[in-house]
Amino acid sequence: MSIGSAIDHRARTAKAAAADTFDPVFTGWKRAAYSLGILCWLTALGYFWIWWCQSAHIISWTAFVLITLVLGWITLVPAYFILIFLDARTVSPRARLPEGRVAMVVTKAPSEPFAVVRATLQAMLDQVGVDFDVWLADEDPSEETRRWCAERGVLISTRKGVADYHRATWPRRTRCKEGNLAYFYDHFGYARYDFVAQFDADHVPTPTYLREVLRPFADPGIGYVSAPSICDANAAASWAARGRLYAEASLHGSLQTGYNNGWAPLCIGSHYAVRTSALREIGGLGPELAEDHSTTLMMNAGGWRGVHAVDAIAHGDGPANFADLVVQEFQWSRSLVTILLQHSSRYIAHLPWRLKFQFVFSQLWYPLFSAFMAVMFLLPVAALLTGHVFVNVTYPDFLLHFVPISVVLTLFSVFWRATGTFRPYDAKLFGWEGLAFIFLRWPWSLAGSLAAVRDHISGSFVDFRITPKGKQQQHSLPLRVVAPYIVLAGLCAVAMALASEAAAAQGFYIFAAINLSIYLSVTMLIVVRHAIENGLPLLPQSHGLRFATAMGLAIWLTGGMQLGSHGLRSLEALSHGQPFVSFTETQFAVAGAGLGGGKTRITKFRLKWNGFGNMGRDQQGV
Repeated sequence: MSIGSAIDHRARTAKAAAADTFDPVFTGWKRAAYSLGILCWLTALGYFWIWWCQSAHIISWTAFVLITLVLGWITLVPAYFILIFLDARTVSPRARLPEGRVAMVVTKAPSEPFAVVRATLQAMLDQVGVDFDVWLADEDPSEETRRWCAERGVLISTRKGVADYHRATWPRRTRCKEGNLAYFYDHFGYARYDFVAQFDADHVPTPTYLREVLRPFADPGIGYVSAPSICDANAAASWAARGRLYAEASLHGSLQTGYNNGWAPLCIGSHYAVRTSALREIGGLGPELAEDHSTTLMMNAGGWRGVHAVDAIAHGDGPANFADLVVQEFQWSRSLVTILLQHSSRYIAHLPWRLKFQFVFSQLWYPLFSAFMAVMFLLPVAALLTGHVFVNVTYPDFLLHFVPISVVLTLFSVFWRATGTFRPYDAKLFGWEGLAFIFLRWPWSLAGSLAAVRDHISGSFVDFRITPKGKQQQHSLPLRVVAPYIVLAGLCAVAMALASEAAAAQGFYIFAAINLSIYLSVTMLIVVRHAIENGLPLLPQSHGLRFATAMGLAIWLTGGMQLGSHGLRSLEALSHGQPFVSFTETQFAVAGAGLGGGKTRITKFRLKWNGFGNMGRDQQGV
């Protein structure tokens, strides 16, 4: 059977299976409420953008376009989530299990202790409702490992001494899980099994995991099934793990269930399941460190579809500390951009337009997010150093038109979480860890994206590091981990110290001071939490961290002095354009009284509510 006819056959049989496979998330009053939310969101968008696009707001077309792009990113990108989640579907508990031979396999790299893998293997053995085999794909199994597995009927796949599976490139690369899995599939998986669920060493499945992840395969057109990557096993001990957990809970649950309706659920490398005939047909696991993403791309380009099994639950470790989180952000962003630059072109052409858009957007997510965060950080710096503002609007008028969008999106977030589709379902919406994660991640994802571009141009390669698993020895925090935030805070302080005296940009002192405070605060957070969580002294012990502390203190003093000198005028400038409340009081004292001296302008802080009586006054300003 040709590839085209096989795809057509799978498409015809898919419709019959789909009716019993899925339950919609939004029905009845929930769908009505969601539709009302979309109407409110569209109204808020229109209210803002009709106001924003007035020609009177334009000072410079270049500056206006730049700010418009930033605002477009902030206000329009949520449409992707809102519209996809509207038609979200979950796998129905009524869906029948497929017939076929089943295996579960967990990989173990040399740096991963067997104690971690042992817990995963034991949980695999405890699965209920399915007949299956359990495999360990170990780079170099010890005698203890072999003995433990033999006693429990666990099979072992090892590529030790097989040079063809110790290459420098994917998918048979040495020292990584993809090489171990490639050996397993080539020698055992394709021949013996119809379906395989594969796991990272630390992700421990719940007893019903296998049953839930297998249900969608009853549809012969399904080539892979993704599942939520819940990295909460060490959440109580690691704030970095909690930060990623909370920030990505909607991705692993809500958004992925939205992909179940005609989009492509994304495999997450910690664990997912494949139909072995589909994996063999596309040539095996995809290239790069982000093999989960490239495998998903290849499956869809080959005509296979995927399903997200939101109730197939496994719990794994998040980053043990902030240094591990940094490594993850750098490596994942580099890998996704590398896939975009070096591999996507030969697969994207075979996708329908909606999947073309989805995969390109996913691969561009890191560079776009990082670039817009960098631009938003640099705007106050540029305004202070040049003395120019970017658009002819007052800050109160901007808030008046922008806040409704923020309110609607916040209510949407609360509503999404209430559906029970977040993974974990009880992830915090407004935890400090998730908020810090937003500000902390972008310098590293920007660096990873730029490294991928450099690799593509020069042909060089940045090696990867496996995130440590289990309880391993903790070391002091390297200076390079906090250096970017010291540099960012320092840049704000320099801009405040060297700022132009132009009155137009006075309001940006406060924004620069806010950025300075944010990045000094997260630096202190990183250092203090690392010390607390790893039993290290609170006072910096290394020369690097002492230097960082000294620099942070100098930056804080510089910024504080500048804010003390210019803060009131900045506050006065920001509040200009609204008549309801005043923050400052200006007086003029005669210099050299009785001697014909000039007047000295004195501005003091004074909070005063003026009421609504002056609404008709001119609110135009810069």
